[in-house]
Amino acid sequence: MDDALNLQDGSLFIQLPPEMRVEIYSHLFFSTRVTWGSNIYSLTGQRTVPAPNALALLRTCRQVHLEIGRTWLHQILFSFESAQEMLEKLTDIPPATRALIRHVRVSGDPLMLLDEDDEGVVCYCLSQVFTILPGLALDRLTILGPYRDPEECCEMLDMLVRHGAGWKELYFLAHDSTFLAYKHHLFSFPGGADEERFLRVPQPAGWQRALDERDGDGASVEIYRATSSHPCSVLLQPATRARFAQALPPGKTLKTFSKEVDAFLMVPGEREKEVLVVVRRGKAVDYVQKEDMLCLEEGHLRLLREWKAACYSTEARTEQVHADIGERRSLMDHYTHVDEYRWQTAWTVPPDRTYCY
Repeated sequence: MDDALNLQDGSLFIQLPPEMRVEIYSHLFFSTRVTWGSNIYSLTGQRTVPAPNALALLRTCRQVHLEIGRTWLHQILFSFESAQEMLEKLTDIPPATRALIRHVRVSGDPLMLLDEDDEGVVCYCLSQVFTILPGLALDRLTILGPYRDPEECCEMLDMLVRHGAGWKELYFLAHDSTFLAYKHHLFSFPGGADEERFLRVPQPAGWQRALDERDGDGASVEIYRATSSHPCSVLLQPATRARFAQALPPGKTLKTFSKEVDAFLMVPGEREKEVLVVVRRGKAVDYVQKEDMLCLEEGHLRLLREWKAACYSTEARTEQVHADIGERRSLMDHYTHVDEYRWQTAWTVPPDRTYCY
């Protein structure tokens, strides 16, 4: 082709040094997120979808596409409104491609699947869900804690600390402080297998002990609480958070610590404060997700492996409901900072798609 007709040769961008172009690509993709799904509490059924031009740079020309290669997978944030949406996207790509992803954010609400054999719904926490994403090796997994009972929120984080894999660093965000302060109630007979299921201990010391036993050198757990009750600030604005740690009061043991609420954390003005828990795996740990790491019962493994059929059968019924009501609309994801987040109040219809800065 005649050089005079080659438009790329006349491009000022292409004339930049290759190293500078690579820096520009990285800056753009580290500031990019792609979001999918609808919040399980949304009564509108509206789905969030990525901006249509989110990855437009990959389609500008062949040279730029070749220079970027697959590096963008290391850099952008994949954000999912539900565990089901995450599985629908990440199980449909080759394992070698999935292994290149480094940043994921997902709602902490459990995955709920229909077990047709038992004619019931089975719930799976995220540490179990990740077992069907082998090869996942994230630099950071961010979880927006569930709007559920504080006991279940605490248990989910505890399971991630003790059994979670597929991530080097975990950022767990809770919309308030109650999961660190609830009063423990027995969920089984004394001496039963589940007697200590929701037993609360001083944190982060409890999680630190568990992670030390699991990972050894370099493992750490840190808790930060917001310094005000202003929402959606504890992650984006470090100046609005402070390190937090609980201590065992005199006369209390680990088994009696949670028999009473944490009076300080549960008072109005304190209980509403957001919490950020940062978990870092040990230095020499192989944190890559392996298949079936959690030794789930065979029936549960079968159900997880067949999750798509269950999801699709449920989704088909949901789509029919929406078809009866009218055309289902999608909301394009808008953000200023890639780590912006919002809290969806349980079972309410938001007036608009508002993000917190």
